[in-house]
Amino acid sequence: MPSLKEQVMQMVASIEDPQLLALVKADIEYFSSKTTDIIDELYYTDKEELLSLANEPDEKDTITEEEFKETTARWRTK
Repeated sequence: MPSLKEQVMQMVASIEDPQLLALVKADIEYFSSKTTDIIDELYYTDKEELLSLANEPDEKDTITEEEFKETTARWRTK
């Protein structure tokens, strides 16, 4: 079985669409850059919101099973 790299190279070699090749090239250049972080291109406010959401406690928006049953009880009536 070919390695992952060989499989990807075969897939790219079989692409005939120049626009698709340009997209693949751009993706490879973007994601292979060692200095690029995926959030670097976000606006400052969007980056701050994303970071604050990532740092929220896991339990922030959770409810107990009993609270869920009470909240959705009317949906389960005949």
